Amino acid sequence: MSYRASLDKLPEVDVELVMEGSYPYVTGGVSAWTHRLIKGLPEIRFGIAHLAASPDDTEEMKYEMPDNVLYVHNIFLHDPVFLEGKKSLRDCGIQTNKFFNKMFQLHISARERATSVFKEVIKKLSSECALPQLRDFFYNKKTFSLLLALYQKGFQNSSFVDFFWTWRYMHIPLFQIMQAKKGPAKLVHAASTGYAGFYGTVRKLDEELPLFLTEHGIYTRERAIEIIKSESIYNENAGNHKVNREYGVFKRLWLSFFEVLGLWTYNMSDEIITLFEGNRKSQAELGADYDQVRIIPNGIEIDQFLGLRPPEPPDPEAIQVGFVGRVVAIKDIKTLLRAFKLLTLSSPGSFLHIIGPTGEEPAYFEAMKALSNNLGIGSKLKFYGRRNVKEFYPKLDVCVLTSISEGQPLILLEAMAAGIPVVASDVGSCKELIHGRTEEDKALGACGVLTEIKTPAETARGIIDLCRSSENYLKAVGAGIERIKNYYKQQEVIDKYRKLYLDFVAEEKEVKS
Repeated sequence: MSYRASLDKLPEVDVELVMEGSYPYVTGGVSAWTHRLIKGLPEIRFGIAHLAASPDDTEEMKYEMPDNVLYVHNIFLHDPVFLEGKKSLRDCGIQTNKFFNKMFQLHISARERATSVFKEVIKKLSSECALPQLRDFFYNKKTFSLLLALYQKGFQNSSFVDFFWTWRYMHIPLFQIMQAKKGPAKLVHAASTGYAGFYGTVRKLDEELPLFLTEHGIYTRERAIEIIKSESIYNENAGNHKVNREYGVFKRLWLSFFEVLGLWTYNMSDEIITLFEGNRKSQAELGADYDQVRIIPNGIEIDQFLGLRPPEPPDPEAIQVGFVGRVVAIKDIKTLLRAFKLLTLSSPGSFLHIIGPTGEEPAYFEAMKALSNNLGIGSKLKFYGRRNVKEFYPKLDVCVLTSISEGQPLILLEAMAAGIPVVASDVGSCKELIHGRTEEDKALGACGVLTEIKTPAETARGIIDLCRSSENYLKAVGAGIERIKNYYKQQEVIDKYRKLYLDFVAEEKEVKS
C-alpha cells in the first residue's frame, strides 16, 4: 500500500495527526508516542499530515505504517509553490485596502497577545475562493505598504532589508499551510503548537473540525532555546563587544512569532493535553486556560521491560552507563561526556553506551566524537546509532539523561521498568519520574538522582552515589519498577485517548445529523 496518496483522493479518516518534523521520518519520544497511539487504537482510522521544511526531510520513513494509517501527506513549509489557477484577492471581490488594514491589525494585536482579529483574517485567507497565490500576496504593493507600516511601528532602528526578509521567511510557511490540500477528517490532533498547531487552527476555522493539542515538551520554549543560541538569525548588536543581554530585534521577533502561534493554538483547541503538571503550569503561563489542560502521562508496555536486567548492584569500579536518545544539541551530550570523564577518574573500568540516531545533526555528532577524544575517553565509549534498546538494557547499570529540555522521556520510563536506576537533569517531568508526583507516589522512594542542567560534576556524583551503595541501588531499582506499574501503563493511556476520540467523533455525528 502506498501512503503517499493522491492529493485529490485523500481518504476520509477519523483522526488526522499533525506532526512537525517528526513521525514517521524522525525517531524520538514524540514519534514513539505517536506510533504506539496508532497501534493501540486499530479501530480508529488515522491520517498523517506531516510538516517538513523541504522534500529532503521526507526521503525515508523510520517506522512501518500500521494498517489503520490511510495516508501520509507531506506539506513543505519552505518550498513555495505558486499555484496556477488560484483566484486573486481582487478576483474574489475582496476589498484589498480593508483586507490589508485587517492584516495590520492582526500583527499589532498579536504583539498584545489578542486573538480577536485572528479568526476573521484567517477565515478570509483560508477560504477556497479568497486564498491568494503566494505570488499575489508577497509581490503585492499593498503587502510592501503593510510591511513598511509594521517596520515604522517598532523596528525603524534596524535594517529594513533584514526586517523585510525576516518577515517574508516567517510567513511563507503559514501560506504554505493555508493553501495545502487537506483530506477529509472528523477530528484534527496536533502534536505541538507552532506550525502544526497553526495547521490545526486553520482546519478548525475553515471546516469547524474539533481540534486536539497534545504537547510533550513546550514547543514555544524549545524554539526559544534554538533561537537564542542561533547564529543564523541576524543580530544587529553582533559587532558590539560590550556585555549585552538583549537578544536583538530579529530574535525577539521570532520569539514573539512562536509565542503568538502557541497562543492561537491554545485558544482554538477543544482539548489541550499534556504529560505532567509542570507542563500544565508552563502552558498556562503562555496563555492556555489552566483548568482546560488535561494530564495524560506517557505509558509503556511494562511486560516488555520487566526483568530485562537482574536486580543486582553493579561493579563500582566498572559502571556501565547508558544514554538512549537522539545525538542532538538539546540532549546536551557535552555534559554527559564530561561527567563520564569525571566518573572514570574513580571508576576506571566504566564504559559509556550511547544508543540512538546520529544523523539528525551531523555537525554536532562529529563535535561530540572530537570532544570524547579530546577528553581521553574515546576508547571507553561507543556511539551505536539507532538500535533495539532492549538488547542493551540487560548490560546497563544506570541510565543518564543530561538534556536541557524534555517533556516526559520514554527512555526513563523504559529504564525504570527494566530495573535500571536513572540520573537525569531537572527538566520536564524528570523530577516527578524520579521522586514521584503525588504523596502516595513519593512514598515509593526515589528511583535515581536528579541534577541541575549542565553540571558534569553533579551528574558524575549522582552515578557514583547510586552505584557504590548496594542498598541505595536496589532501593532505586524497586522504586522505579513499582512507579511504572502503578502510574505509567500504556493501556491506560490508550484507553483515555480512545474515549476522548470517540466522544468527540460521536458528538460531531450528532451535530451534523
